[in-house]
Amino acid sequence: MTENYHLFPLNDRAVINISGPDATRFLQNIITTDIEEISHENMLPGALLSPQGKVLFDFLIGYGNGLFFIDIRNTIANALIERLNLYKLRANIKIHEKKCVIVHIFQKNAINFKSHQGKQNDNTLIFNDKRITKGFGVIRMYHIKNQEEATTNDRRNWDIIRIENGIAESGIDFELGDVFPHDINYDQINGLSFKKGCYIGQEIVSRMQHRSMIARKRVLIAEGNSSLPLVGSTIEAKGKPIGMLGTVVGKKAIAIARIDRIKALVNACIPITSHGVLLTFSLPNNVRFTLSES
Repeated sequence: MTENYHLFPLNDRAVINISGPDATRFLQNIITTDIEEISHENMLPGALLSPQGKVLFDFLIGYGNGLFFIDIRNTIANALIERLNLYKLRANIKIHEKKCVIVHIFQKNAINFKSHQGKQNDNTLIFNDKRITKGFGVIRMYHIKNQEEATTNDRRNWDIIRIENGIAESGIDFELGDVFPHDINYDQINGLSFKKGCYIGQEIVSRMQHRSMIARKRVLIAEGNSSLPLVGSTIEAKGKPIGMLGTVVGKKAIAIARIDRIKALVNACIPITSHGVLLTFSLPNNVRFTLSES
């Protein structure tokens, strides 16, 4: 069977390299991802949190050729490097950014999906994006060379994949410092560790997972009865806000909203709208919670 590839170049990402004898221990002690779960062919989502458990930086992290690779929005890469250097202290590590990075997203049918492990070199990195697992696979290929321009259509195709899988990204779907990792489904997509030791913000994350603090906000798929309003539009019912729209493609969008309120409103047949557009909600492909979770 011939593999069906779809190429979506992105030009808004940067790669930060972290290396050195203390790199594993350093990252394990500060970010949400379990470093021991990262393999040479897979990238997992990660975040650096505030002590209060809010997301300060969101990214993907992979490993190969003796280096950790952090894929992050290029406009916040320098700020993350500054924060990592602040935490570095006497750790024997090196941190630097690859300035020119072109990320190519390859989508293909899951039945034909094979690992591309072992194909990293100084100028090309290839990883499986483990946030997206149902129905198809996604490969992220990084070229370290002169920047290229991605078209609007490229971005639209990638955004469609993100909406179907509830993959929220900072800067468009939420603001850094405003959400907990549970709010953006990090507990559903392998972005949080509940087994490793302490890391920054871990106490709040653990409390939300194991104790009485239930995640009330979640990433959902919103669908309108007509074209949806712009990114950042308020979701409301009975004149009160219950969430916000993120990435919008046609009639569908990423929504970060109060699932407890949505369930109650749906049960009471009360309309939920954004700028007058009637909304319905569904769950992303890769989550285990339900709309009745409260």
